[in-house]
Amino acid sequence: MKQYTVFQHPTSGYEAVKNGWSWPAFLFTWIWAFVKRLFLIGWLVLLLVMALSSVPSPEVWLVGNLIVSIAMGAKGNELRVKRLRASGYEEVATVEARTPDEAVAAHIASQGTENPLPPEGIAR
Repeated sequence: MKQYTVFQHPTSGYEAVKNGWSWPAFLFTWIWAFVKRLFLIGWLVLLLVMALSSVPSPEVWLVGNLIVSIAMGAKGNELRVKRLRASGYEEVATVEARTPDEAVAAHIASQGTENPLPPEGIAR
């Protein structure tokens, strides 16, 4: 089981972010950033990766890309949390679950309300 922080927005619903390392951010760096709506980070990482590809030394390219991937894996979820907070989401719970959807469902179940979801449902 993984630990997730659940966030709620008054109109956009819920989002859960895994605490700690992000394998998708490590493996897909700038693509992951764009999918998670971290557009500035995505563009910066893409430009950095493109700049590294123009370096003639394959060792520099490899080490540079590895550093970028490790940084994204280590800090990616923290960047998502910052974006959510800046977008008006509030942290409502920390739960253990296998998936983000299970984390949101566990939080909703712990609230015991009839209809806890806003009209839009769970945010993605």
